[in-house]
Amino acid sequence: MSRFNSIDDVWVFLNSIPLFQKAGVSAVNYSLDNISKFCEALGNPQKEYPAIHVAGTNGKGTTCHLLEKIYSDAGYNTGLFISPHLIRYNERVRVNQREITDQDLLRFFQRTETLLDDIKLSYFEISTALAFWYFADQKVDIAIIETGLGGRLDSTNIISPEVSVITSIGMDHQSILGDTIEEITAEKAGIIKPDTPLVIGNVTGVSKRILEATALQKNSKCYAVIDLKPEWNNGSVTLKDGDVQIKTLFKEAVNKWNVVSSWLVIDVLKSSFPINEAQRILSIEKFTGAPGRFEKIHSDYEWFFSGSHNAQALESSLQAVQAIKSISETVLVFSAMKDKLNEDMLEYFKGFKKAYFVEQDGERAAKFSDIKDSLDVELMEETQKENILNELKTELVIFMGSFYFYPIVKRWTANVS
Repeated sequence: MSRFNSIDDVWVFLNSIPLFQKAGVSAVNYSLDNISKFCEALGNPQKEYPAIHVAGTNGKGTTCHLLEKIYSDAGYNTGLFISPHLIRYNERVRVNQREITDQDLLRFFQRTETLLDDIKLSYFEISTALAFWYFADQKVDIAIIETGLGGRLDSTNIISPEVSVITSIGMDHQSILGDTIEEITAEKAGIIKPDTPLVIGNVTGVSKRILEATALQKNSKCYAVIDLKPEWNNGSVTLKDGDVQIKTLFKEAVNKWNVVSSWLVIDVLKSSFPINEAQRILSIEKFTGAPGRFEKIHSDYEWFFSGSHNAQALESSLQAVQAIKSISETVLVFSAMKDKLNEDMLEYFKGFKKAYFVEQDGERAAKFSDIKDSLDVELMEETQKENILNELKTELVIFMGSFYFYPIVKRWTANVS
């Protein structure tokens, strides 16, 4: 008898597997061996449709969502694989902007039950295999695949994409990717495939040189967003010396790079997937943003959520805050993972009118004791949060520090009226 008789059985199984969010590095299988064997036994579904492969320290999620919207609006059947999920597991796998259903999830686990026993996969590897299978099952025209960590040994890196994208490179996940920017760049560059175009986003200096050298070695033509001369002006993005003007709903200036990255991908693939300029501009202008990226988290109050958890993203979010009101007039509510905390990161949490810290569950989660001596901050406990949030209704509030904080904030703010 199958152990997957209902979707509840799937959740029990997934919850039994270590999750990077809580267990950290021990939950990661940084190798392609098991995912390759698993997908081969499934018939290599990842080979049945064209794909776009997107890596990067920041911006890859937004770029993936942008590409999904543009291609979907243009009438193509799209697949989107992203991580982590913010509220529910189904968010990770989408077809035509709709999450995979519980019924289709159950179907996958029933189909692969024996395989899952024979080949032990990590949580992320299971999610990757699910996405590859579902996109083939749904006969998508094009899939947008976001890496999890790095690129070279990321489980998504068994695909042969039509184009590779590296949105940005910064110091992140050093315990897995390396302690220097050169090492991290080399890991990201691992998604570059022979004779396959490469789109380079907001990448400069030694990182850009490494990417270009890797592409040259693999005979992969490079397209750099800087060549389109993107400019930002209060949400509007202009390209090509002002020849193209796009009025976006974005709050953060860094999104000009994500807009141009997606624009270049459309250009690179235009012979196979044509989309006229007016159509793609309209899609970008109507794009409401990827969840958790400087998202207005409450309809009635000036409360925003940003999953920023590294220097590049934190700086971008603070600039967006300052465009509304000064930091000294803004209230911060933040949470973080212990492996992200350092003196440089803590600098971004200073200077606010008031700062609150929230502890999360799990081994990776930072505790109040880790930061209380370095910051002028108060611990917000569950028993206090209702009163504190009610007091903050008239304030500009930024919730930030970790995407894993998102479901907590969503739950809180849903109960504030």
